[in-house]
Amino acid sequence: MVRTWIYIFAAFLCIVAAACSDDVAQAHDNPDSSDSISVIEVSSSSDFPISAFSRSTKVPIFFSNQVQIKSSSSIKIKSSSSKARQSSSSSKPTSSFTTSSSSESSSSVASSSSNTPKSSAALRFYDCDTYSCVTTDYLNPDISYGELLDKRDNHVYRTIVISNHVWTAQNIDFNVGSDSAVASWCYNNDPQNCEKYGRLYTWDAAQKVCPEGWHLPTTEEWIELLNDHTCNYEQLDDGTHSFDCVGNKIKSTSTWDETGEEQNTLGFSVTAAGIIFESTPISLGEATFFWSATDTLSLYAFATLLQQDEGTVLLGAIGKSNGFSVRCIKGYAE
Repeated sequence: MVRTWIYIFAAFLCIVAAACSDDVAQAHDNPDSSDSISVIEVSSSSDFPISAFSRSTKVPIFFSNQVQIKSSSSIKIKSSSSKARQSSSSSKPTSSFTTSSSSESSSSVASSSSNTPKSSAALRFYDCDTYSCVTTDYLNPDISYGELLDKRDNHVYRTIVISNHVWTAQNIDFNVGSDSAVASWCYNNDPQNCEKYGRLYTWDAAQKVCPEGWHLPTTEEWIELLNDHTCNYEQLDDGTHSFDCVGNKIKSTSTWDETGEEQNTLGFSVTAAGIIFESTPISLGEATFFWSATDTLSLYAFATLLQQDEGTVLLGAIGKSNGFSVRCIKGYAE
């Protein structure tokens, strides 16, 4: 790995300090937010093995200084002021991102589950001898999935309806080409990892990944999905969104190190695909990020983070050059 990353984002901080105030406030429509995005320092503990988010030297990465990601994978949220919190334990987003209520979504899901015949996730409509079927090993076998054929490379993905949208239930594995400005990778350059977890893309590459008729989800669409199934929502003073409880509902029950809490009750089947950070593959089995289509400033875009042994899902700004996973969305279900 890298001996020291302490100055990785040093050049960016000056840009952020000068320009974040107006852009971030507009991006979140939150008058009580702080005036800057800042990065955190992550340090390791001798009690735990070194992981992607905890190294022997401090690593300034990921979201704001209000979120501390430690080697135990627990998320500690702190506030410099009690006014920084935007909601109580029963609250939901009050911004323009707010959509249907949790109770409505829950009843809708329950109704759908009781009225729709359940089928094995292994059931296929496309012939896998003809097409490149993505593995179904990490899906919920009690969920009825649809299928998407990507005619560009004949990959077949499972799809699922959540929060009145059709999402891919598996990570995209489309090679956008060798252009270094629009990069994508298999973790550790191993094609088997692409087959298992999908490819990892820069933000620019992610804009070109979804098949015709599909698109990279916006922050509004990510927040709609997460908000419908959270037990507690908070927006930190830098604009980072925090959704408690939902993580284990959408994680696959395998691929995560130290598994045990993952339930995948919604069938979204998030795998611990790892990331590419500064050209270095890290966090396989420990974490995954998903790009959104929404950026802020010139160097940052919003992404969704899930970690091992953690039910909280975060949505915040991070550098566009990192390699993250992609899910695609197809508007409202008919």
